[in-house]
Amino acid sequence: MSEYQSQRVQTYLERTVQQGETPQDQKLVFDPTTGELVVQRNSESLPSPDAVVADQIAEEGFFAKPSFVYMHEDQVQSIHQKWKTSEINQVSAVAFGFDDGEVFHVYTSQPKTHFAGLPVASVIQFLPKMATNEEGFHVANEVFHTAISQYRNIPHSVIVLFAIEQEKLQHRVFISQPDGSLCEGIVKFIPQRCELYSRSQGLLETSVLEESKVGVVGLGSGGSSVAVELAKAGVGHFVLIDFDRLELGNVARHACGTGDLGRYKTKAVRDLLYGKNPYIQVQTAELDINTNLEQAKLLLKDCDLIIAATDNNRSRFNLNSIALEYKIPTIFGRALTRACGGDVLRVRPFEGPCLACVFTKEFLESRQEEVSQFRQAREDNPAYVPDDEVKATVQVGLSSDILPVSNMIVKLALLELCRGKDSGIKSLEEDLIADFYIWANRRDYTYDSWPKMEYGSKTPSILRWYGAKWERNLSCEVCGESQDTINTDDSFFG
Repeated sequence: MSEYQSQRVQTYLERTVQQGETPQDQKLVFDPTTGELVVQRNSESLPSPDAVVADQIAEEGFFAKPSFVYMHEDQVQSIHQKWKTSEINQVSAVAFGFDDGEVFHVYTSQPKTHFAGLPVASVIQFLPKMATNEEGFHVANEVFHTAISQYRNIPHSVIVLFAIEQEKLQHRVFISQPDGSLCEGIVKFIPQRCELYSRSQGLLETSVLEESKVGVVGLGSGGSSVAVELAKAGVGHFVLIDFDRLELGNVARHACGTGDLGRYKTKAVRDLLYGKNPYIQVQTAELDINTNLEQAKLLLKDCDLIIAATDNNRSRFNLNSIALEYKIPTIFGRALTRACGGDVLRVRPFEGPCLACVFTKEFLESRQEEVSQFRQAREDNPAYVPDDEVKATVQVGLSSDILPVSNMIVKLALLELCRGKDSGIKSLEEDLIADFYIWANRRDYTYDSWPKMEYGSKTPSILRWYGAKWERNLSCEVCGESQDTINTDDSFFG
């Protein structure tokens, strides 16, 4: 295209797009033989028989908003290898459509997790040479009529064309419309595992996290958000343990939504993790560790870190015993009454305090934990107390009150997993030297006597973390030096 013609096209587009007016004596023409846009007078003939003017182009979708088709690089490589050995050049795919045909996700096998998108028919066709220009539409149309047209009442379908030329993958994608026409879309490839967390490299030790195995016990409002954040950071292996199903009352604070009602929290959260990283390994177990302690030990003994996000003291002390028995660093987090605040404890077995060193009977009585669901309240009340009175004891806080506690757990978890490594968060090792941390959301309940936050910083106030210096108790009933074996005493719970 000449500089003069290029300037004419630019001027034409500025007038039509920016000023909203079409020149009366001119027309914008697309010439497929040259691939160029040109501006002509209305009286001039088209430059070639296949050329079309702008209003026709718009109707055919040239200026329409394109559809985006996402595919996983590793899946494409896998089916390419199979094609090379089997010479089967057509593969049925699994696809989901979103936003009225604007976005499609195409899989060569059933995805690990569920989606809200509508299922659509999809076929991948390998060609000896990529069909260019209008030929691509003809090939896609033929594939549509031979492999997809039998599917009725599906408004869209996706036809992906692949070819290898000069050892490079060539691709085009076409989306069938409700009227039977085809529009060309844009393929975007989801990178392989090594590239998913490229933006975290230098800040986190991503290779270490990828090989790390974290057990999360308790997948409620706190545990679910912690698991998701650790997956987003790059942790590659998870063990998720919880025996509860997601109920309507959970949704306001939980990472999962109404689409997961009735599902085990473990499996619902697992799907969230797969959505963040389809390459991670997740093992789920729907069990109560208080009644299945030995099974829990088998699941957790190989973990590099345990997150204890359960809602009762018995399970916490059982996890404490597992941490000490297998010498696994463990982070305990909980919310207090109506999530007025919370606390987080990091247990490095036999290097610092264990749970029993800190959470004495007197301490537990001074910092009442949150009762957030009926099951928990029912267990804490005698059988003769009627259900309606038990329900009155359920006091929950807001999700935004839980998140600060979850975030501190995540910080400590990442620091522990990268401990001693040259990572971008190494400086936190100099800041987070305490093993026990206290947080206050409001001046209520446990914190009702605290001074107002106002402008000062020299007195305790809300919305600040406080690290408490807490040494290991060498006379501790659980981790003390006089203990020959690690066990928990039921009377400890009071």
